[in-house]
Order: sequence, then C-alpha cells, then structure tokens
Amino acid sequence: MHTNKETPSDHLHSVKRVEPPKLVRAERLLEILFDEYSRPSLRWLRQMQAQRKIPYVKLGHLVRFDVENVRKALEEDCTVHSRAYLRRR
Repeated sequence: MHTNKETPSDHLHSVKRVEPPKLVRAERLLEILFDEYSRPSLRWLRQMQAQRKIPYVKLGHLVRFDVENVRKALEEDCTVHSRAYLRRR
C-alpha cells in the first residue's frame, strides 16, 4: 500500500518558479547598463532600437527593454575584437 500521500498543492509548492523578465524604460536601461560618465544618449538607444540591434518589447504604445537581453545583444554587436582574435576564428 502506498503510504506517501502527496496532494496536488504539495506538488505546486515544490515546482521552481521562473521570474518573468524585468522590463524597464529606455532611460532606466541606460542608467543600469552604463555609468554616469560613459552613458550614451537616449537618441543613440533609439537608433539602436530602430536598426534592430537591440531587442525590445512593445506593450501597446509603450516600449520596454529586458536588461539582460540588451546586455547580451550589445556584447555581441558592439564588441571590437583584435585582428589576431578575428584570424583565429
């Protein structure tokens, strides 16, 4: 006979919850990613958005950014490598 009785609610408590991505406004994104002295302009960010170089989410007329997705996109697209590094690839 099965003595370990699990209820459905016990199973729900053991499932790891995945946090939804934190979406931020453009100004806040620049504050998070760059320090005060090296922060690019809002216009630069909007140009990157228009060129589809950074991911964004539209919620109606609102535009929001996932910080980690933008950080990864900038690392891939805006990193300058040495010629030696490029030859090894």
